[in-house]
Amino acid sequence: MKPLNLCIDSKLFKHGVTEYVSWDYPKSPHMAIFGSTGSGKTYFSKLLLARIALHIPASEIILCDFKADTDFSFAADSANFYRFHDCLNGLNSAVERLQQRQMNTDRNNPVFFFFDEWASFLNSLDRKTAETAKQQLSLLLMLGRSFQINVILSQQRLDASYFNAARDNFNAIIGLGTLSREMTEMCFSAYKDVITPLKPRGQGSAIIGNDFFDILVPTIGNFVNLHSSISNALNRFL
Repeated sequence: MKPLNLCIDSKLFKHGVTEYVSWDYPKSPHMAIFGSTGSGKTYFSKLLLARIALHIPASEIILCDFKADTDFSFAADSANFYRFHDCLNGLNSAVERLQQRQMNTDRNNPVFFFFDEWASFLNSLDRKTAETAKQQLSLLLMLGRSFQINVILSQQRLDASYFNAARDNFNAIIGLGTLSREMTEMCFSAYKDVITPLKPRGQGSAIIGNDFFDILVPTIGNFVNLHSSISNALNRFL
C-alpha cells in the first residue's frame, strides 16, 4: 500500500519546491489532529477523508460528528455517519468491527474511524459511560493496527485524560494554527526548540512516525467532488 499524501512540506515550499508529506498508515495507523477554533482542522480533515476515499479504493470510513453543525451535513444520509449522541453507536460499530476481525468473521479491508470533537463527546457523557467509551477507544488504538482499523481524532486539545493510557498510540500528530506553549510541550516536546508556534490558519506542524515537518494544507478546489468522495466511502460494502 502506498503512503497517502497529506499536505505540503512548507519549508521546501518556501524555496519553490512542492513536496508532499505522506502518511504511511499501515505503519503509523492512528492520527490525532488538534488546534484551536479557526485553525483549519475541519478543512484538513475533509481533505484527508477525501484522499482516503479516492486513493484507498477498498477503504471504509466510519464518521462520528459530535459537533453536529453544517461541516459534515453533506453526509447526513450516509450509512456510516453518526451525529451528536448517536456517536456512541458509531464508536460501538468500530469496536464491533474489531471484534469481528479478531474472530475472522469480517473482511480485512482498511477501515478509518474518524471522530470529530472526541473530548466534547466525553464531557457530554455521565462518568461511567465516558470511562467505557475511553476503554473502547483504547482498545481500537492498541489493537487496530493488526486488523487494519485506523483511528483519526480531531479536537482542540490532546490532554492525556481523554485517552486513558493509550495516547502514545497516536503515531501521526497534526497540530494546526498557533500552538500554545502547553500543547507544544505536550505534543512536540522533542522539537520545541525548532518549532515555530505562531502559524496562521492552514499551517502547522506534524510528526509522522519518527519524522517532524512544518506543513501547509493545500487549497481545496471543488468541495462538491470532495464531499461526494467521502459519502461514497461511508456507504461502501453495505
